[in-house]
This record gives sequence, structure tokens and C-alpha cells, in this order.
Amino acid sequence: MNSFPGPENSWEGVDAYFTWADSPGILVFLTLIVAAICVGIIWSAARHESEVADKHK
Repeated sequence: MNSFPGPENSWEGVDAYFTWADSPGILVFLTLIVAAICVGIIWSAARHESEVADKHK
């Protein structure tokens, strides 16, 4: 039987406990950061592709 991290309802063996995980503000903030990173990557790739296409006309 798997008893990690210990008996039921025990905090024994817990390395990290995130109290902010249920906070809507933090979740929205993290979502916006991830969305900004994704948009930045897509914009950068599109700009690069456009530059390469212009060089090889």
C-alpha cells in the first residue's frame, strides 16, 4: 500500500505548501504572464519568418 507522504491527513513529508493556489488574483496574474509569453513567442517567430521571406524573394 502506498503510504506517501504518511497517514491520511498528515503533513509529514510535505516539502512545499502553496497557500496562494486558490487565490483568483494570482491565478489570473499567472495566466496573463503565460499568455504574454505565448504572444511574444508567436510575434517574434512571425517577424523572423517575414524577414527571411523578404531576403529570399
